[in-house]
Amino acid sequence: MAAQQLKFVTMPDGRRVAYRELGCRREDAERSLLVMHGLMSSRRVAMPGASEDLVKKYGLRLVAIDRPGYGQSDPHPAQTFRTSSMDIASIIDALSLGQKIWLLGFSMGGAYCWAAARYLPHRIAGIGMVSPIGNFWWKGIPEEDQQAIVGSYSATDHLISAFCKFSPFPLIQCYAKFLSKQLLDKSADVTSGLSPPDRKYLQRPEIADYMFRDRFESLNKNEGFGIAKDYELLNKGWDFDLADINRVFKGPIHIWQGDEDTVVPLRLQQCAQKLLPQVMHLHELRGEGHFSWFCFNPSAPEEILRTLFGEDMTDKQRLKAFSQSPPLNTPLNP
Repeated sequence: MAAQQLKFVTMPDGRRVAYRELGCRREDAERSLLVMHGLMSSRRVAMPGASEDLVKKYGLRLVAIDRPGYGQSDPHPAQTFRTSSMDIASIIDALSLGQKIWLLGFSMGGAYCWAAARYLPHRIAGIGMVSPIGNFWWKGIPEEDQQAIVGSYSATDHLISAFCKFSPFPLIQCYAKFLSKQLLDKSADVTSGLSPPDRKYLQRPEIADYMFRDRFESLNKNEGFGIAKDYELLNKGWDFDLADINRVFKGPIHIWQGDEDTVVPLRLQQCAQKLLPQVMHLHELRGEGHFSWFCFNPSAPEEILRTLFGEDMTDKQRLKAFSQSPPLNTPLNP
């Protein structure tokens, strides 16, 4: 994705959210797509591999933000899943994205897409998510599945989760600062615990360098505040259930999930699909991990856009083609 000039949008409380744009101009766009990045990432990644031409082909105005406390965006100390949805509404209006927009969330960014489906259903036309984080303890997920999902994580993961669940936010923030300093060391191993498909890519020098530059942009300015808020909300901030989404959001929701993902288990998405049978569509990716398909598969961007929006010729393009075609009673070769 080509580099774009850094821009800011101001929230009603004065906070600034950094963003970048790709694709159609506002006056030419038929639809808008707001991208929510994952943990320890930034607007820089946006939709990996999506070219300007591809985005324009679908009539899209793509906006990728730095979520609060990440990159160049100001922290939001009182952030909740509900307030995050209100931020999305403010961004929609401030940037004139339309009455309804589409969302795309990767990993932890997916948690905020779930929240928007719950708290902002009237402004969301549809949602795409790749390996989205969810709540293991959502009502309706059978206990057997909950135990299997939780059991798939390591002892270290359980320790961090317990710490974040029972600690006040200032302690979580101290841990996030410590973690950020480690991650800002270019030699830090960020592949531990990941699946072979993920490590295959992330251990390549050129990809490791690209990911480090995104990580540096993500963590340097705010010293990991975004991580701290994500950890807090992930472990004790879920204030809605899938049943709430099912009641208010009509979809569609498309989820792509690798079956070798060690960060977010496929079983979580399978449970969610059973609870949202009318609106959720699960695309299981065989032999893929957490990062491997979305970040490094060159066919992923077009598959996502084609699934969300169908034909690549937009209504405006069809109208233009129709207006330029000869009348039916006019010979093509007079």
